[in-house]
Amino acid sequence: MSIIPTIGMETHVELKTNSKMFCRCHVLDTESPNESLCPTCLGLPGSLPVPNKKAIEFITLLALSTNCSITNDGMFHRKNYFYPDLPKNYQISQFDLPVGIEGSLEIVVDGEFGTVEIERVHMEEDTGKSTHIGSGRIDSATSTHLDFNRAGIPLVEVVTKPLIKSSKEAVAYIEELRQLVIDLDISEGKLEKGNLRFDANISVAHEGDKELGTKVEIKNMNSLKSLEKAIEYEISRQTKMLIDKENIIQETRHWDEKKEVTSSMRSKEGSADYRYFSDPDIPNMILSNDFVNEVKKTIPELPSQKRKMFIETGLSIEDANNLGKNTKWIGDLYKSITEITGDSKSSFNWVTGELQGQLRKLEITHLPNWVTAKNLSEIIFLVKEDKISFTSGKEILANLIEQEIVPEQFAIENNLIQENNIEEISKIVEEVIEKNSEVLERIANGEEKLIGFLVGQIIKISNGQVNASVAKELLLKEISS
Repeated sequence: MSIIPTIGMETHVELKTNSKMFCRCHVLDTESPNESLCPTCLGLPGSLPVPNKKAIEFITLLALSTNCSITNDGMFHRKNYFYPDLPKNYQISQFDLPVGIEGSLEIVVDGEFGTVEIERVHMEEDTGKSTHIGSGRIDSATSTHLDFNRAGIPLVEVVTKPLIKSSKEAVAYIEELRQLVIDLDISEGKLEKGNLRFDANISVAHEGDKELGTKVEIKNMNSLKSLEKAIEYEISRQTKMLIDKENIIQETRHWDEKKEVTSSMRSKEGSADYRYFSDPDIPNMILSNDFVNEVKKTIPELPSQKRKMFIETGLSIEDANNLGKNTKWIGDLYKSITEITGDSKSSFNWVTGELQGQLRKLEITHLPNWVTAKNLSEIIFLVKEDKISFTSGKEILANLIEQEIVPEQFAIENNLIQENNIEEISKIVEEVIEKNSEVLERIANGEEKLIGFLVGQIIKISNGQVNASVAKELLLKEISS
């Protein structure tokens, strides 16, 4: 009987607000510890929280964009637990009345559409940051430093239903959610900065079992690569335990990036352990229909809508998905070029491959203003019409990035225009055949790779002016005759 894995994702999105969730302290991007603090975010006696309206607008925007139903009459709760970087000994969060419920997000896996069902989208505040000196792990650290700059920053937690079936689906979901919060302009979505942090809940069970297996939560995954590896490892570990009839316990496990294994951190808490109760210092959070409708008007073009638009231009689902995950100006440039060339695949390859590759090589982050859809399309046309080789096209593009040029004029002035005259090329082919009788004998004896050598000789004699495809076609025709 097959063993089926089940995965649920919990993702924390750090919102891009100027101030913290329940006080006026600025949200700072700084390595200097404890620069932005006040009695409220430190949980000092007598301090009172005041909710950040912009953060509530942002979470409502995210909930609507993930097809959630909005909870109009909500509230904040206290989630009680002790940890050194939690100054109040409780976290202001939401329990049974989250802002959004029963949503979904479209994803792309292996070139096919899928859907991840979302259970809830709720608002909370971030904790401080513990830095364990020595080994980096609390169990073997020599000391721990606490930085409360992050304490109180607005967080949105997005929780999926436990219906994800593979590590690839989980990665595709995180990629899609990350792009969504970037497009909504509510978060920077940078994994390396902790703007987006995620935990995976994994269980395995025999196919046909009525209940899911015991859930294990994996923490400390700071990249999509580590997420995929951690899920694969944990599925393998639990599967072996299930086959061997060992007891799988509900716990939280740590992903060791270096060893690429998970290890036990602590037994997993249940909701009862947190002793949730409504926060007496904060009034109920009433989201009126008028408020929700005003937020709805601000929803921009979503990743799924961009993907659909790119597919309509002729791209495959996979290419459209990759383009949608790119920066906005790349997508806009692709669309403009496609409208000129009418060739979606060539436009996609030149924009996302050659252009972006050369920009990265030159460490250029913004396209020079003289590089337009018009002159990029001109390069594509020159290559498609066999006026220049693909290699020459790359050379022209490199020069276009560095200086304002006219592609075809540059090709003419630098002798990059290919010779397509069949009669002239045939003369060169005959010359090469006459000088390489031994090579022809070896080709006749099965060494077909030497055909490439002869094509190279043709191009060399022509000083690179001969169209390689035409040269090869004429060469093969001459050999066969």
